[in-house]
Amino acid sequence: KRKYDESLQTIEEKDSSLSAKQYIIIGLCILAGLLAAVLVLAGIVLLRFVLLTRKQKKAIQIANEHNELKTQFIQNISAQMEPTLNTLDGTQPGVRALKGFAEHIQELSDLENTLSEAYEMREISINTFCESVMDKIKSGLKPDITTAVNAPKLSVKTNPEQLERILLHLLNNAAEFTPEGGKIWLDFKKRGAHTHQFIISDTGTGIAEEEQADLFKPFTKVKDLTEGDGLGLPICSLIATKMNGSLTLDSSYTKGCRFVLELHT
Repeated sequence: KRKYDESLQTIEEKDSSLSAKQYIIIGLCILAGLLAAVLVLAGIVLLRFVLLTRKQKKAIQIANEHNELKTQFIQNISAQMEPTLNTLDGTQPGVRALKGFAEHIQELSDLENTLSEAYEMREISINTFCESVMDKIKSGLKPDITTAVNAPKLSVKTNPEQLERILLHLLNNAAEFTPEGGKIWLDFKKRGAHTHQFIISDTGTGIAEEEQADLFKPFTKVKDLTEGDGLGLPICSLIATKMNGSLTLDSSYTKGCRFVLELHT
């Protein structure tokens, strides 16, 4: 009987071990099935991602090709307009506006095509340079408009011709929209060893909030060209990009208008 009981115990132990192994095998099979399902789903997702990526690349390629064609088309229009415009009376405001518009279109296209080509740089005295730029707009100011330049006596490396062009455009805009008795000032701030800012502020009419988003985008609205073609700021923004910098509007300033030209050397 003892041997019989021992045999029963041994059988029960083996049955328990066998059952445990069966449960392990079943668990492993379920896990393998889940892993296989996950792999299938991952494969489907990956396949869809690859197809979507290819589709997006194709769309981007087509968009770039169309953009190049549009740029070439615009350049051709600008070039073809010039001979005709030269036959017209250049003293007429409309003719002058069209000539300026054609030149701006050509320049905008040239800048877009040469953004990777850096300008030649050289050392300039900031204080002297800023004072000189401000002096150039004083003759066109309205009565009682005060100007100020806050720039230290230090030297920085930049392209003075392109920098002057941006600053003059911003200062002339400030002069146009600042009423009598207002103020225009130019600040220079060093933000780091290789970063500095030129800040142009005024107490003029400012820029409407709904117009700020498209301020640096060309051809966003139709307007009378004799009142300006709206390409000045987009051109200045591209020039700033070529100078390894950026041109932005300080929307937090509400007493007029403030532009920040940040350059990295």
